[in-house]
Amino acid sequence: MVATATLWLVGWLAAAGLLLVFLFRDHIERRFDRQLFDHMEEMVAASEVTAGGELVLPWTPSDPRYNRPHSGWYWQIASSEDVVVRSESLWHDRLEVERPRAGSGAQVQALIGPGQEALRGLVADITLPRARGHFVLAVAGPLSDIDRDVDAFVVQLAMTLGTLGIGLLGAVLLQVRFGLQPLRALRQAIAGIREGRSERLPESFPEEVQPVVSELNALLDRDAALLDRARTQAGNLAHALKNPLSVIRNEAREVEGERGALLRDRIAAISDHVDRYLVRARAAGSGDVLGARAAVADVVDDIRFSMGLLHRERGLEIAVSGLDGLVFRGDARDLEEMVGNLMDNACKWAKTQIAVGASQVDDRLVIAVEDDGPGIPGDRRAEVLHRGRRLDETVAGSGLGLDIVQEIAVLYRGSLALDESELGGLRARLDLPAGE
Repeated sequence: MVATATLWLVGWLAAAGLLLVFLFRDHIERRFDRQLFDHMEEMVAASEVTAGGELVLPWTPSDPRYNRPHSGWYWQIASSEDVVVRSESLWHDRLEVERPRAGSGAQVQALIGPGQEALRGLVADITLPRARGHFVLAVAGPLSDIDRDVDAFVVQLAMTLGTLGIGLLGAVLLQVRFGLQPLRALRQAIAGIREGRSERLPESFPEEVQPVVSELNALLDRDAALLDRARTQAGNLAHALKNPLSVIRNEAREVEGERGALLRDRIAAISDHVDRYLVRARAAGSGDVLGARAAVADVVDDIRFSMGLLHRERGLEIAVSGLDGLVFRGDARDLEEMVGNLMDNACKWAKTQIAVGASQVDDRLVIAVEDDGPGIPGDRRAEVLHRGRRLDETVAGSGLGLDIVQEIAVLYRGSLALDESELGGLRARLDLPAGE
C-alpha cells in the first residue's frame, strides 16, 4: 500500500512539475518576445526616409546591450539586396533570416548569431512612406537567457516539489501507521480466534471499524449456533436409530441357526454404519470451527479416569506425561473422540501398562498412546485403518475406533501413524494442530 501510494505521489508530482515547467517557459518566451517587440517598435518609430528614398536610422538604442559587440542582442534592417543598417553589437556580421510575407506581422524565428550562438528573434516585413521597396526588420536575443531562467526555475521547483513530496509521503506513512492501526488490531484479533485464543472479537474498536467487528461477531455466533444445532440433530438421530436397533438386536438373539446369525451380522453392520457417519458428521462440522481449542491434559485426565473405571478389574497402569500447557486447536469433543478411541484400544490389548505422552513441535501437537500388548505386525498396520477391519474377532469392538480416529485427524489436517512401542506393543501417534 505504501509503495503504491509512493508511486502515485511521485507520478503526480512529476506530472505537475512538467506542466509547471512548460507553463513557466511559455511565460518567459512571451515576455522575451514582448521585449523584442518593444525594441522593434522603437526601431520603426525612429526610422526615417531621405528625399532619395533611402532609409536611415538616427537612433541610439535604449538598451546598451545592442552597443556591446557580440553581446547576444542584435538588430538589423535589410533590403532585398543587402543589410541597410545594423546594431553595433552585430559588428560586421549579419543575421540570416527567413523573409516573412508582406503584411503578416512580426514572426518568431530561431536564428543563428555570431559564433553559432542560438538566438530567438522577431522578424517583420515593413513598408515605409517614400521608401523604395520593402525592408526586413530583425531583432534577436540569446536563447540562453530563456534557458537560464527556466533552469533556475526548475531547480527551485524541484526543491519545492521534493519538500512537498517528502511531507506528503510522511503524512501517508503516518496515516498508514496510525490510521490503519485498528485494522491491524482487527487482523490480530481474527488470528487469535483462528488459533483458538479467543471466541469473539473485542467490542473496543473505533466507531469506523466497529460495524465490521459487529458483523463478524454476528457471523461467528451464527456459525456456532448452526454447529450446535447440527450436533444436536446428530445426537437426536443417534438416539432415534439406536433404540429401534437395540430392540431388533434383542429380537434377533432369539432367532437360531443361519438366519439368526445373518440377522445379527446385518444389524451389527447397520449399527457400525450409524456410528461411523454420526461421528464423521459431527467431526466434519467442527474441523474448521474458529476459536475452538481444548487443553490436552484435561481431556486425557477425564479419559484416563473413565478407562480406569472400565478396566479396573485388570489393574492396568495408565501413565501420562508431558501434557501440561499443551492445547489442541479444535473441538474438545473431537479430541476426546480420538484420544478416547486410542486409549480404549490400548486398554483392550495391554497386558499391564499404557503410556500417554504429548509434545509440541512448532505449531503441531503430537500425542502418542502406547501399550505393552502383542502389537501389530508392520505389514498389517495399514490394514487396521481400513473401515471396520479387526485383526482379532475375539476381542469386543466394532473395528471403527482407529478408522474414526484417522478420519477426524484428517479433517483437522492431521494424521494418525502406527508403529512399535518401546513397551513392546503398539504405539499410535496423532499429529494435530496446536493452539496457544
